[in-house]
Amino acid sequence: MRCPECGEASNGRLKYCENCGAKMPASPEQLTGPRPAVRSSRPGRKASSEPAYAEEILEEVEERSRPYAVGNAPELPPEDKTDPGDSRPAYDGPRWLASVPAHSPTVAGVGVLGLALVLSILPFFSSAGVVGSGLALVACVLLVARELREAGEAPGFTEVVPESLLRPEAAALGTAVLAALAVRVLRLDIVSLLWLVGAGLVVHDQWRKVLGGPDGVVERWFEPRELLQMPRVAALGGVAACLLTLFAPWATVSTGLDVLPANAPVPQGLPQLRVINAPRPTDDVLYSRGGDIASLSGWDLPASEVVELALLAMLALLALRPEVARPAWARFVPAGCVALALVWAAVNMRLAVGPIAFVIGLGAVGFVAAMQLREGPPPSPSEYEYEE
Repeated sequence: MRCPECGEASNGRLKYCENCGAKMPASPEQLTGPRPAVRSSRPGRKASSEPAYAEEILEEVEERSRPYAVGNAPELPPEDKTDPGDSRPAYDGPRWLASVPAHSPTVAGVGVLGLALVLSILPFFSSAGVVGSGLALVACVLLVARELREAGEAPGFTEVVPESLLRPEAAALGTAVLAALAVRVLRLDIVSLLWLVGAGLVVHDQWRKVLGGPDGVVERWFEPRELLQMPRVAALGGVAACLLTLFAPWATVSTGLDVLPANAPVPQGLPQLRVINAPRPTDDVLYSRGGDIASLSGWDLPASEVVELALLAMLALLALRPEVARPAWARFVPAGCVALALVWAAVNMRLAVGPIAFVIGLGAVGFVAAMQLREGPPPSPSEYEYEE
């Protein structure tokens, strides 16, 4: 279409002439019908009918007005992408782990154990003891730090923990400590149930990650069949007997708060008045109420968790593979564990089934510890190298 003023050829869709600025008459297309909003293809324009810069402007307007089809959206540069989902794949695991940090069953188990440790402060719940609770807290922190580092979360927290404490061996040791303490708190209460659930989650998850498998800690360091050979099988049976005897009664304590000692002054009375030292009947519920005497098991005694961990550490040392290098002082460790358990048993010795059976089981363990001392230093690992 040409301009009626200057006669210059111009685009028919323009309202004003590009040469003189005069108003262009309406084109027949604009008078007959509406222009479609979206066109799949556009016929090419002749270079002689419109300037080059007008062609570029119209091309850009059409590209922007055309809706994007699915999958045809333009790719944004990396610096303009703000969607956090692009840096981490979507979680498709179990729903109950969706809100757990690192989506780890170990972290969930540590949370359950933390609740158990808080409840164990109350006097009417079972506890892992002062030493056991401290060891459990350290093991939980190391396990959580390792899980967060493996998932790439909380870098500030994981960088504070030394690298040597995040190795698979440290995770395996923490798992073993939590499993041993779960046995120590076995009772018929809610804290024992929380310990079993939390320690079970940790053991199940860590067995898949660091304990089991061809490259696991158990396969690389330990040979459990070593404990089934003589005389080490005696140590295995002795340790099992010692741990079982800790569930038996070891001592009795008086829980009555209103029992007066002999010859005690009468409250709110003359100093000359004394209580007659008369024996009370022991079978009369009116006086005893059945609650003045309580029985304590071996687990209720102080430092029982230390004895348990010492005996289990001795079994772990005996179950090491022959080719694993050992320091020269390793042969003294079984004797030290037996000596520690013997001193603890002597301090808490009573004429009861539990202490006597504990000493008998400890005798079998002491026999194996003496055999380790007589064998001398362990042989060089080069003697156990396999031939190709």
